[in-house]
Amino acid sequence: MWIADAKQMEPQAWSRLVTVFGPIVYRWCRVAGVPAGDAPDVVQEVFTSVARGIQNFERQKSSGSFRSWLATITRSRATDYFRRAAKQQQAAGGTEAMYALQQLAENVESTITPTNVQSDISKQLLLQVQAEFESTTWDAFWQTTIEGKSASEVAEATGLSRASVYQAKSRILKSLRKRLAESS
Repeated sequence: MWIADAKQMEPQAWSRLVTVFGPIVYRWCRVAGVPAGDAPDVVQEVFTSVARGIQNFERQKSSGSFRSWLATITRSRATDYFRRAAKQQQAAGGTEAMYALQQLAENVESTITPTNVQSDISKQLLLQVQAEFESTTWDAFWQTTIEGKSASEVAEATGLSRASVYQAKSRILKSLRKRLAESS
């Protein structure tokens, strides 16, 4: 009876359908390997598909039931999820990415020293690059690279995270290197 009401898009029938089958679909998604953070989105996709296709659902005692139809849709949406995930490149993050960013900043900073900054060409170049960045980003770069302060000190002074300080330094050094290469 409630399937017929769901076909008529009755809100109470849909509420019951989601209440009864939502946890089951979620469990099926998790068993299929969908991460806990993404499983609710896949569950929503399942019920979107159910809403689109419920008009065509016919209970056939010999070959299937609503639950088996729902399981088929869930498998299909989980498969779609994994196809999309395979196409998306994961962003680097975590401790390893922070260490790599630190290394990059340390490698490129050797070409920019307080002595080099004093030349007229360097001053002009620095002013051009400074105009491309927000003042907090520039301050983080200047304090770590020119003044030689630690990332922790600069993070505390600017209100940025240590990772953001390293990122600011790296971005500005990259821009400076690019400008130097263009002027050569």
